[in-house]
Amino acid sequence: MAETDNVLDEILNHGPSANSISIVLTRMKKAGHLKEVVQECIKFLRVYPDDIRLRSILAESYLEIGFIGLAGAELEKVKSMIENLIPAYKLLAEIYAKQQRVTEAADTLKLYLQHYPGEPEALRLLEEMRPAPVSEETPLKVEELLDDVVPEVDEPRDALVDFATPTIAELYYDQGKLNAAISTYEKVISSNPDDSESLNRLIELKGVALEEPDPEGKERDNLHTRTEKLITILEEWLPKIKEIQHA
Repeated sequence: MAETDNVLDEILNHGPSANSISIVLTRMKKAGHLKEVVQECIKFLRVYPDDIRLRSILAESYLEIGFIGLAGAELEKVKSMIENLIPAYKLLAEIYAKQQRVTEAADTLKLYLQHYPGEPEALRLLEEMRPAPVSEETPLKVEELLDDVVPEVDEPRDALVDFATPTIAELYYDQGKLNAAISTYEKVISSNPDDSESLNRLIELKGVALEEPDPEGKERDNLHTRTEKLITILEEWLPKIKEIQHA
């Protein structure tokens, strides 16, 4: 044991790093050399005054010796030093958020808020990380459906006609009126033989018709009633669109 003590003394007497000092003094404290530990801590804290580990070892040694007041004073300093480092939690949370590591960011922010409860910016960041509440989707009005399927007014006139007719065909198909959809696509192909996309879709629908010989009898829900209204509106638009095209 004496040889070990000599080695520890030698380490302490040759300009050790703060980490080495902490390791040596921890071993000395476990060995029961509390007074020596207190003396060495006080000496090296003059060199490393902001080392939390050294102050913690000193506080523990004071407490074991029975110097409760001195132990408390050192721990107050440790507490203050730790509080100065708490903003690192918030900064780390912001980094996690930028990396899309939302769970880790939220957990780290919660640690920060344990020390600074009610801090507005941290609360705002935490709120942004919460998933949006799931609400029941309200049915779309016919006008809202038109916003989704009708192109912008400033598109070329040919595009308006080409867009509207295949759209009507697909709406027929969605309603279960397969024959009407096929008929509409046939009209598209007859007016525009180069429309390969519509031709491929027509071939596909005719294949479906072979497998389902009587799709017209199928009834759909309220959505299809709204869809039928939309088809009517689009069909009413077609002549006007064609008039614009040939104007």
